[in-house]
Amino acid sequence: MPTYTGAQKGRPPVNATGVNGPWMDSNKVTPSAALALLDIVVLLDVPAGVRLETLRFYGGDFDTGTTLTHDIGYRTKLPGGSATSMEAFANDTTTLRAATTAWQELVFEPIKFDEPVEIVMRASAAATGVSGTPAITTTAIGEAIGTK
Repeated sequence: MPTYTGAQKGRPPVNATGVNGPWMDSNKVTPSAALALLDIVVLLDVPAGVRLETLRFYGGDFDTGTTLTHDIGYRTKLPGGSATSMEAFANDTTTLRAATTAWQELVFEPIKFDEPVEIVMRASAAATGVSGTPAITTTAIGEAIGTK
């Protein structure tokens, strides 16, 4: 089960601890193969102290057939951390079976993270195949309000 990451992984994290104000980040991930069952795509890293308010994405055609489904959630980046909900934003969605030409905005109550997390997409059913190298671009907006 590979884990795919994008350019955001190489950037220094945004320091959101104890600072009030807007927070925004983005990432683009291009998996190197068709997504198999339980493959993980790290859509975005969110630092501790951020209240996530908006999460949206668009992507290429990740499935030459109609079998791919995926969950979108978050998982802690800390050993022994507890902030994990792999289906917090979407469960068994079919959005990436075809290319999207408009932003897909996820609807949720704002979530405050007291520990750093990764926003992740997990394949809940494998793709039939993939043509080319589709990418998924994610943006997030929130407020840096600090940790407890």
